[in-house]
Amino acid sequence: MDRTKRLNHRFASVGWGLLFIWWGVVIMVDPLTIGMGAIGTGLILLGINAGRAWMDIPIRDTTTTWGIIFLAWGVLDVARSLSHLPAELSLAGILIVIGAVVLVKPLLARPAVD
Repeated sequence: MDRTKRLNHRFASVGWGLLFIWWGVVIMVDPLTIGMGAIGTGLILLGINAGRAWMDIPIRDTTTTWGIIFLAWGVLDVARSLSHLPAELSLAGILIVIGAVVLVKPLLARPAVD
């Protein structure tokens, strides 16, 4: 196994470990909400890709996309709960974010070179 594959596997393993620990903490600690859990999840996923980029390993588009989605969902959920708006607005907001990511991603993709 070459260096890049080993480091990428290590990043994935550390990421999964952090995610399971974070989800356990969110479930155990009462004041933490699902929105805060989503924010932490998004930050972990984006942090994994930041580490990959720092080590000159290609980042994963899927990890970046899900990191942005979870981060946006968490921020929307926390903002919604602080303003006492209905829960449906959090779901509606995340659907808009997912739609925007799906729409913008192909527009930002580099054209294939033959």
